[in-house]
Amino acid sequence: MKILNPQAPSRRSRTGMQAALLGCMFLGLFTEVLLSPYYPQFFHQVFGIEDYSYTGLYLFVCRLTVVLCSPLWGWLTRKWEAKRLLLIGQAGTALSTALLAQADSATEFLILTICLLIFKSSYMLIYPIIMELSDNGAQAGSAAKFHAVHHTAVLIAALAGAHMLQMEHPLTLFYGAAAADVIQLCVCVVVLWGWNSAAKKDDRRESGGSKGLLRNLLHDRTIVMLGLLFLTLTIANQVVRPFFTPYVEKDFGLSIELAGLLFLLPHVCALILLPFLRSLAKPGRLPVAYMVGVGAMAIGLISQGMTESIGGLIAGRILYGMFLAITMAVLDVILFGRQQGASAAIAFSVMVSFQTAGELLSPLISSFLSIQVGLNAPLLAAALLCLVNGLLFKWSNIYSTPKEATTWGVHGSKTS
Repeated sequence: MKILNPQAPSRRSRTGMQAALLGCMFLGLFTEVLLSPYYPQFFHQVFGIEDYSYTGLYLFVCRLTVVLCSPLWGWLTRKWEAKRLLLIGQAGTALSTALLAQADSATEFLILTICLLIFKSSYMLIYPIIMELSDNGAQAGSAAKFHAVHHTAVLIAALAGAHMLQMEHPLTLFYGAAAADVIQLCVCVVVLWGWNSAAKKDDRRESGGSKGLLRNLLHDRTIVMLGLLFLTLTIANQVVRPFFTPYVEKDFGLSIELAGLLFLLPHVCALILLPFLRSLAKPGRLPVAYMVGVGAMAIGLISQGMTESIGGLIAGRILYGMFLAITMAVLDVILFGRQQGASAAIAFSVMVSFQTAGELLSPLISSFLSIQVGLNAPLLAAALLCLVNGLLFKWSNIYSTPKEATTWGVHGSKTS
C-alpha cells in the first residue's frame, strides 16, 4: 500500500485530520476495553454467573469474531472507499452498543456483543488512513502516537470500568459508550469529507506482487520463528489478564479499585518507557536486551504468582511491565530490520496473525488453569512461557546485524 496520496490535503490539514482520527481511536479503544479487567466480576454482578469458564468462552468468541471480521473489512476496501466503510461500521457500532444496555441475559449480551464486534472491526481502517495522511518519513511518529493513545485509553477505561461495577445498573453506562460512538461518527464525517484515498488504486496495482511476497515469507524460516516468538509472548501476556483482578481481590483482600490500578501498572510502565525504547532497542543490543527482558518478565510473573505481600506483587508487576515493552520492541526491530517496503507490511500482517492466534488461545488456557489449579496459575504458566520463549530465541539464532542500521521508532505490536 502506498502511504502518500499525491492529492492529499495540506500538511496542516492532514495533521488536524490525524489528531481527530487519533481521538476517534481513543474513544473506540476506551469503550472496547472498558470491562477488560473486570469481566468475571461483571458477569457475576449483572447476570449472576460465577463460573470462570464463561469468561474464557466469552473472550474466545469475541476474539474469534474480530479475527473473522477484520479481514472482511479489509477485503471490502477493494470495492468501496475505506472512509465509507468506516462510517458504516461506526454507525452500526453505536446502535449495537446502545442495545447492549438493554440486554436481559448473558446469552443476549453475548449475541449483541458479537453484533457490536462485527461493526467495530471496521475501526481497523482508521490506522491505515492515519498512516496515509502522514508526511513522507513521518509514519514512525504516527505509529508511536497511535501506541501512546492505545495505552492511555486502556488506563482510563480500566478506571472507568471499576466505577461501572459500583453502579446500581452497570449496563446503563453503555448508553454513554454509544454516545461516544456517535461523536466518533460525526468527527469522521467532518474530517474526512472531501478526502479521497489513493490506497485503493495502489492496492489493485500491487495485489499480484503481494501474493508472491506472502508465499516467499511463509517459506522463510526466520519469519516463521519470529511468528512463534510473537505467539508465545502474546499468550504469556494475555493469559494473565482475565483473572488478575479476581486473584488480587481474593488472595490479597484488595478492593476492586486497587486491583484495577495494579492491573494497569504494565501500561503505565509502557508509557513511561516509550521515549527511551529507541535507545534501548539499538541493533547492537538486541540479543542481550531480549534475553534479559524475557528473563526479567519471568521473574516478575513468578513474583506476582508466589508472593504473599503487596510489595512483592507491585514489584513483580512493574518488572513484568517494563520488560514486556522492551522485548516486544526488540521483536519489532528485528522484523523491520529484515524486511523493507511492501514485504515489511506483509511480514507484519503475518506477525499479527500469530499474535491473534495467541489472543484466541489465551482466555481458554487462563480459564482452565484458574478453575483446575488456582487463580495464580496463569501467572506461573506465563512465566514458564517466557522462559520457553527465551530458549526459542536463543536456539533459533534469528538475529543478525542488518546490512543497514535500522532506525526504530515504531511499536506495532499488541501489548495489551
